[in-house]
Amino acid sequence: MSDRYLALNEMCVKPASADRMITSILEVEIDGEVVDQYQGDGLLVATPTGSTCYTVAANGPIVHFGMEAIVITPICPLSLSSRSIVIPPGSVVSIWPLADRDLTTKLWTDGVLATSIWPGQRVDIRMANCQAQFIILRENYSYYQTLQEKLQWAGARIRYSNNHRN
Repeated sequence: MSDRYLALNEMCVKPASADRMITSILEVEIDGEVVDQYQGDGLLVATPTGSTCYTVAANGPIVHFGMEAIVITPICPLSLSSRSIVIPPGSVVSIWPLADRDLTTKLWTDGVLATSIWPGQRVDIRMANCQAQFIILRENYSYYQTLQEKLQWAGARIRYSNNHRN
């Protein structure tokens, strides 16, 4: 039996070294089919909830929390063809390091170190069978207004500065 980890926002596979900045080569398989080899700072696998965290900082898409999906986003890839991909929620994403001579590849869950990944090991990531429950404390909650405020989009500035639509 292998170790199991849960994450709300994302799982991240990337190298970690105390004394130098290193990149990794990670092979990715989705539902048993090899998709690509990503070379760069690592790879994120996120939920829609996590798409506005580390994933959006890595230039991944913002996915509405009402959608069921998995987002795979390369972190600072060394290839211009490496792009985020959004896949169905029932998919299994398998990731393993290639050429990791220094044994530096780690699995991170929501920014916290989970475990090291050794040569020959792979990480299988899938959506959990359970869903997180959130309490919304605002009476007039708006997903889009929250995005405008948190990401400082123009809509928030326009709404509060000139009230021309009220």
